Amino acid sequence: MSTLRYAGNGASKDFLPDVKGMIVLNKGTTTTVALAKTLAGWQTHINPATSDAIVGTYIDLARGFEEKTSAPEFTTANTGLKEKTKDFEPEFTGYGFMSWEDYRTWFGADAKEYDFVMVLADGNIMAPLDSTGKVVGFNGRMFVSYNFPKAGGDGKQKACPFDIMFNDVEQIKNYQIIRTAFERRELTESVPVGINIEILTDYESSGGTVVLKATHRVSGLPYAGLTTYAQWQVVNTTTDPAGAATAISATNAAIGVYTLTFLNGAAKMTGDFEIQAETITASHVTYLSNVLNIPI
Repeated sequence: MSTLRYAGNGASKDFLPDVKGMIVLNKGTTTTVALAKTLAGWQTHINPATSDAIVGTYIDLARGFEEKTSAPEFTTANTGLKEKTKDFEPEFTGYGFMSWEDYRTWFGADAKEYDFVMVLADGNIMAPLDSTGKVVGFNGRMFVSYNFPKAGGDGKQKACPFDIMFNDVEQIKNYQIIRTAFERRELTESVPVGINIEILTDYESSGGTVVLKATHRVSGLPYAGLTTYAQWQVVNTTTDPAGAATAISATNAAIGVYTLTFLNGAAKMTGDFEIQAETITASHVTYLSNVLNIPI
């Protein structure tokens, strides 16, 4: 609710800074206003002490932001009266400042519903508040483009599009500009560094082992920081609810090669399962891999 009372004009006539990024959150995630002003408050969502606790991330939109909301509908009655009869939910396309390999990790988000906190060029955030006064994101849907990398110039810069369609005009009417105590750069640096993991040798059903390789995303340089089996998480299973990593051989970690044992209790895995690897430093997830399916 917002009551109209004349509120004067400020001495400055500066424009609102451009949108340069967005914090993408699991639907329903809330943050107190006090914490939303701090980097530490957002780090509890973006890079907490374990990947299981991650409920969001930050996407840098430095490569462009295009507002695509339809103009309000005005209708003229047969009596001659013209009125605004409809407001349309906001839409925009943001172009991720990321590699194509990073963008591919978002393919699973297509048509999913998230909450979006918009980050302005000066580091301040734009977001609505819920009925308890906590910061929430604008609720909406994300769409990504399944395509080959684009060729040349402007096409390259727009190769990683995120089409966002908000669901609620009322949230836009009542958003707040919250002044923060951090810079956009600090949000970018809080996002875990991306690692690619891939299968070198298939899951071996008699021993429960699989040989995996971990490399820095895009560069392909080996990543040697995944030497304990606890860093390899089973994030989804088809038939083995107790599936987990139980042992590791990291003698070839210097070249990014690891031999993992995954078991369902004491038994071998019987169905496909998905894994993700993480490195935790000073109570924050600092390196995070793609989700990899292990076929059986």
